[in-house]
Amino acid sequence: MAATNADADRDVDVEADIDAEPPAKTHDRLRKCVDLLEGVYGLPKSRGSGPVDLLVQTILSQNTTSANTHRAFENLKRKYPDYQTLLDAPDEEVARQIRCGGLANIKTKRIKEALEKIRARGVREEWEVVVKGAERDEMARKAGKTGMINLDFLKDADPKEARDYLLTLPGVGPKTAAVVLLFAFKMPLLPVDTHVNRLSRRLGFVPEEASIDEAERILEEITPQDKYCSFHVNLIRHGRAVCKARSPSCDECVLRGICPYPDRAGQKG
Repeated sequence: MAATNADADRDVDVEADIDAEPPAKTHDRLRKCVDLLEGVYGLPKSRGSGPVDLLVQTILSQNTTSANTHRAFENLKRKYPDYQTLLDAPDEEVARQIRCGGLANIKTKRIKEALEKIRARGVREEWEVVVKGAERDEMARKAGKTGMINLDFLKDADPKEARDYLLTLPGVGPKTAAVVLLFAFKMPLLPVDTHVNRLSRRLGFVPEEASIDEAERILEEITPQDKYCSFHVNLIRHGRAVCKARSPSCDECVLRGICPYPDRAGQKG
């Protein structure tokens, strides 16, 4: 019983240390975390994907592995030369292309609804172009058929307004919006997915009781903006390879020296 009480007292002391940690020390630990992860995984390479491609990929990534996401996305790109063709295709046909990623019917519906809403905005924009006579009529006819399925209008937008717009699209939550804006437009938003959420709490960067929105806000405050991409990508890699949800390999973890409670990581997250 004495050993159990000692362990319990130690847990309380560790949690108190985390709560009492000065902000400057938290910033230093996070920067060290970024450096250590880059030493293992390197600097993330640019995805080279357009914003609509990123949007579709992120919707496909929900509740599946990165390998399945990549396979499903490649199937779509091979089958449909552009997103208007995908929109025109029967739902059942699209679902077959992404079956390997799971939840095919749900994801097909979300992708199509999101693309349709983007297209509808493009139609409205094309109608607003000031041209004359037959030229205007021809442009209007084409717009009514195809619209503009792109997100280029977000390029120079205020990050908060851009995020708010993306959140109006079906199937788009805070993580998906942040992924698109960070990787496509380099906007200062830090996506918090399952791995980032779990590891940031284990490392004591985010309180256990914080919501996802609060976690995103806290991490954006303490992470250097030029390291948002590196921190996000490498924390995901580390979460998949080492700091797993149920059986983290604390003894092999490069972050062990800066982790406040490595021996308790398997009980949290």
